[in-house]
Amino acid sequence: MTRSAKGTVGQPGKNVAQKSGLNRAILAQGWGLLRQRTEQKAPGRVEDVPAPYTSLRCSACGWIDKNSRKSQAEFVCSFFGFTCNADTNASINVAAGQGGIPRSRRTAGAGGVTTATGRSSAREPQPTWVGIPLF
Repeated sequence: MTRSAKGTVGQPGKNVAQKSGLNRAILAQGWGLLRQRTEQKAPGRVEDVPAPYTSLRCSACGWIDKNSRKSQAEFVCSFFGFTCNADTNASINVAAGQGGIPRSRRTAGAGGVTTATGRSSAREPQPTWVGIPLF
């Protein structure tokens, strides 16, 4: 997100000053602190999902192909034929913990068991009862 605007010193890109201001604003937000506080409020329920391949992976079969992104908004799996909005497909992959290193098709897909935690990603972990009745 904070990559510099394209261009050279001789021919700078468009809106370079605006992009540098945006980069400063993004970096000043303190995303690490947000993650730390979220982990404090929901211990054990925060999972880091690597961003690579989340928008290229089919959420139905796990196939990764850059040709599956037909446009900014359209995703059509080149192997399985699954059609979906590209942002919806990526959000399903993020929710299932399917990012980063490409995995085999058997372990990929929404609702499956992620290799990072070994738990089902279909539902959130539920609190365990310690014997104190909550009336």
